[in-house]
Formats: sequence, structure tokens, C-alpha cells
Amino acid sequence: MAKIKLITDSASDISPAQAAEHNIHLICFPITVGDKGYREHVDFTREEFYEILKESDEIPHTSQVLTTDYFEAYEKAYNEGYKDVICAVIASIGSNSYNNAVMAVDMFFEEKPEAKGKINIHVLDTKGYTGVYGFPVIEAAKKIKKGADVDEVLGFLSDWFDSGVIICTAFTLKYARKSGRVGCVAAFVGEVLGLKPIIVFRDAISETVAKIRGEKAVIPKMVEYAAETMVPQTPYAILAGSNEECNKEIAAAMKKKVGYGPTETLGVGATIACHLGHEVVGIIIKEPNRK
Repeated sequence: MAKIKLITDSASDISPAQAAEHNIHLICFPITVGDKGYREHVDFTREEFYEILKESDEIPHTSQVLTTDYFEAYEKAYNEGYKDVICAVIASIGSNSYNNAVMAVDMFFEEKPEAKGKINIHVLDTKGYTGVYGFPVIEAAKKIKKGADVDEVLGFLSDWFDSGVIICTAFTLKYARKSGRVGCVAAFVGEVLGLKPIIVFRDAISETVAKIRGEKAVIPKMVEYAAETMVPQTPYAILAGSNEECNKEIAAAMKKKVGYGPTETLGVGATIACHLGHEVVGIIIKEPNRK
């Protein structure tokens, strides 16, 4: 089996349990709420963060992952005898984490020149948020377990990062209004009229593709959009928020529509919850490659 280590960050919405199961090194994002600093998954669970979000009048903020965090992850992989490291980083648009991950490579080889030729470090800009890269990283880990070599894994991930999409909705717009993702007037009108946005994230850019009146009509429309857009017979995943009924409903609706169930379920983490809230549900699919 190839000695390959996968590294990613907690904004991928891979849970600590999933990371442990699939041998993925998960770097936890710094989160600030008011004057308090936290580390996602270290200082609170996903459910505990939902409570923080409900109780706080201030908008939580995410910070970039530091160069030292990446350095320590590379060093650990080297000390454990890995020959290749693949580091999948949150989209470079809107975050300096990618630049820090690249800088950490130079810093690592400067401090450990004896590592040159013994380990290769590949840093990938995932061009995405949340499960758009978390899901393919899990799938890549499964390929590594089956004996895939580094070129196969890199090719698989690069293809996904150029074709992955998340279709999601927020059942309350108050967090999107606070974060500025939806304007105050638009959010107010949406709440009054009962309009729910269907948002598509593609290449780290969000687009509202529809505004649906009434909660009952939202999931069927999301499923219809996903089924029409995805590459047929490709695996997909569910992004699950705090509403368990909606999580089950969208998984069942997708299975009925496309004929097979989701491969994975990823929970809405602190990074996306800061912007859209915890009452989010989504579908992660693969479109035709955009390159």
C-alpha cells in the first residue's frame, strides 16, 4: 500500500470521527466569538457550537489556519514515515490558508533539509467550501486504503475540485443577514414572504439559483436541481444541519430520485454555520468537469 497521508482542515466538515476512521489529519480552524478564541472540534462539538451561535448576539468569525499548523502536520507525517503528503486546503478565494500551507512547505524543507527526496508534499487549492472538498477527501482516503498510488489520488481530487458543487438552503436567514451573505432588506423580505433561497456553491462562488415559497417545496426543488446537474451514477453526499427531519427527508428524496442513497453525510460545521447558520441542509454532487 502506498504511504500517502491526507491532510485537510475542519472547514471541510469532515468530523473528527470520520477523520480518524479514514486516517485523515484534520487541522482545526480558529473561531472567534466576541473576545473569545476557540478551535473547532477542540473547544466545542458541532452541537455545542450551534448553542453558542444561538446565544451570541455577535457574529462568530473564522481565522486562517496558521503556517505553523501546516508545518506541524507535515513534520508529523514525515516522522511517521509517509512518502507523500496531500494537503487539501479551503478555497484560496477568501482565505489565506492556502498561501500558508504553501509557505509551510518551504519552511519545512528549510528546517529539515534531510527530508528532501524522502517526502513529497502536494498542496491543493480545493476551490471550495465545506463538503465540496470534504467529501472527495474521504473518497480519496478510501482509494488509498485500496492501494491507489499518489498520481491516481491527485488526479481524482483535482477532477473533483474542478467539478464539485454543493446545493444548499438555509431555513432561517437571520445568520446570513448578520454575516452579510444576504442583505438586510433581502433577508427581511425573504422571512416575511416565506421565501427560502436555493444556493449553489461552485468554484467558491455562491449563486442563488431560486427563491422558493414555503419550506415544503424547497427540498424537492433542490433534489430536482441536483439530479439534473450531476454526472449520472456518481456518488454524492448530504450536508446535514441541526434539523434531523430535513436531513432524513433530503437523503430519502435523493435516493428516490436517482435510485441510490448518499455515500456519506457530513455535518454543518462552524465555518459554514458562521455565515448561513446551523439550519442548513445541502447536497454535494459532481458536475461535468468545468476545465
